Amino acid sequence: MKKILSIILLAALLVLPGACNKYIDIVPDNIAELHMAFASRTMAERYLHTCYSWIPKGHNLSTNAAMLAGDEFWMNSTTNFSQGGWPNWYIAMSGQNSNSPLLNYWDGNNGGFSIWQGIRDCNIFIENIQGVEEMEQQEKDRWQAEVSFLKAYYHYYLLRMYGPVPIVDVNTDTFEDPENIHYERQSTDKVFTYIINTIDEAIPALMENVMQPAEENGRVTQVVAKAMKAEILVTAASPLFNGNSDYPGYIDAAGEPLFNASYDPEKWSIAAEACREAITLAEGSGISLYKWVPPTNMAQVPQQSTIYQMSIRGAVTARQDLNHEAIWVNNSSMAGASEQGHAFMVRSPDPEKIANTSTGGYMAPTLNIVEKFYSKNGVPIEEDYTYDYANRYELREVPLGDSPYQYDLTPGYTTINLHFDREDRFYGSVSFDGGRYFMSNHGSDKDAWSTNYRPGGNCAATNSPTRYSGTGYTPKKLVSYRSVIGNDNNYTAYEYPYTMMRLANLYLLYAEALNEVNGPSEEVFRYLDAIRERSGLRGVRESWLDYSVQPNKPNSQDGLREIIRRERTIELAFEAQRFWDLRRWKTAQVELNTPIYGWDILQGDPQTYYRRRVLFSRSFTLREYFWPISNNEIRRNDGLLQSPLW
Repeated sequence: MKKILSIILLAALLVLPGACNKYIDIVPDNIAELHMAFASRTMAERYLHTCYSWIPKGHNLSTNAAMLAGDEFWMNSTTNFSQGGWPNWYIAMSGQNSNSPLLNYWDGNNGGFSIWQGIRDCNIFIENIQGVEEMEQQEKDRWQAEVSFLKAYYHYYLLRMYGPVPIVDVNTDTFEDPENIHYERQSTDKVFTYIINTIDEAIPALMENVMQPAEENGRVTQVVAKAMKAEILVTAASPLFNGNSDYPGYIDAAGEPLFNASYDPEKWSIAAEACREAITLAEGSGISLYKWVPPTNMAQVPQQSTIYQMSIRGAVTARQDLNHEAIWVNNSSMAGASEQGHAFMVRSPDPEKIANTSTGGYMAPTLNIVEKFYSKNGVPIEEDYTYDYANRYELREVPLGDSPYQYDLTPGYTTINLHFDREDRFYGSVSFDGGRYFMSNHGSDKDAWSTNYRPGGNCAATNSPTRYSGTGYTPKKLVSYRSVIGNDNNYTAYEYPYTMMRLANLYLLYAEALNEVNGPSEEVFRYLDAIRERSGLRGVRESWLDYSVQPNKPNSQDGLREIIRRERTIELAFEAQRFWDLRRWKTAQVELNTPIYGWDILQGDPQTYYRRRVLFSRSFTLREYFWPISNNEIRRNDGLLQSPLW
């Protein structure tokens, strides 16, 4: 007899590793306990927090797929970092499989948790919140709207990861006969429509923005909902979901295709309008691009280039009371000493103090991503006719004394051409051999740390058997400049929350959508140039006209598309965006089928240190755009299709 078990019923009965136990007294399964969970406002608020708790923790670097499963970072050794502890990195090394999927957010195994359980909790909350006494109707409606949005967002998270998924808008009774339960994948168009309709229905009851930032940061508001709606609609309009003909035989039980192979340009128009509405509301609520203001107690006024560099760092690491760019943050995912320690490698030059530090620096940017940043002229280094691209790996000594390089590079130090004459987003985002590191416990940018990644230096791989950069780079952008390394080499982190959406991201989404609708326009350049201006760059058209070997590139839709994608890669580097972008653009098969490169980090001489090494030769196939469901789940649910090509 055919048995189609409910994935939601299964989630209700399974005990999830690590996630479920914490909330077992808040999210009961039997009716008597469920009644108690909504017996008062206090209890209902606990349940509300439970619904929020299922948002994946972005600063959990070992479980955030978008941090390590792409090409921005690389770990130093499989000996030091096992599959059990870092499943996302093993996905980057083609370790994903259908027998025991890594980062399993469907059933909840191998570093993941079942997001279906989060959807179940949201449905329970929505079904019961209106019966709570001691609450004003407006507050009930607001909380219900917040959870409705979360339910839509969880469907979106699964959709990006697994492709067509079931739509679970109501829960099945715990005691329902499995024979009567038929959850099957729905087409991507249907799932996107459901997600957007659910968000639209929720928006009117939401607060426009948080009224008490200290207590309510991270809560879903109209600004959050409209910004995320814009991202979701851009995703729906992108090549992975709009006119994808790669899976012609992937059909439902009725024979209907689960991917629409016909391209629909109207999806981009709808996405562009959603972006415009979100930007208008966000800016009207006081959200603006973050620009760093130097503290008044600094010993010396910093250089303008330092302000540009600190602005890109602060857009990510400044707390929301100081950062008016953040739109949606996850306050339950904070970057503390451990998380920033993964990114921070600067240590005391005193060998006796090196061992005392809690920093590690093993979240290492790849040479691949380092080369994506522009030249100082705001164009790709391979396009800038003034940049010696062919000799970018040649050694070069930093001039002594006053020079244009003294704030970004160590005077008198020998590094390579690649580290000279780059844009300020490069110097603000990446730490490297021969660079400088500005932190708040230094009097001025002239007194910043100098970084030596070669053996014997303060950032050398030889300083620790496990805590070192395997590429010769670390992500300065993820380290708050307010964090402190004292004279005794103790590290004190200035914590900040994980940002899921900021205004610059929204600007870039809008520019992308507008270009797809009508090609280059003044409005597209307006938003691109605003982001570039914050980092000290001239406008797109001026920069390409004056410095690029392709001066007319911004004037065509195809050329501007390439520029916008490069801008997203640079502006949002190390923020868990590129992983999803490469998928929705369907460019992962190109970008992720090249070797991962780093430097020969154990060599002391600069001539040998700067030998480019292949750290891994990757293979990304068509099926890897979507992750598999475990074979055990497929066997239990014979009406549930495996993900495409798995």
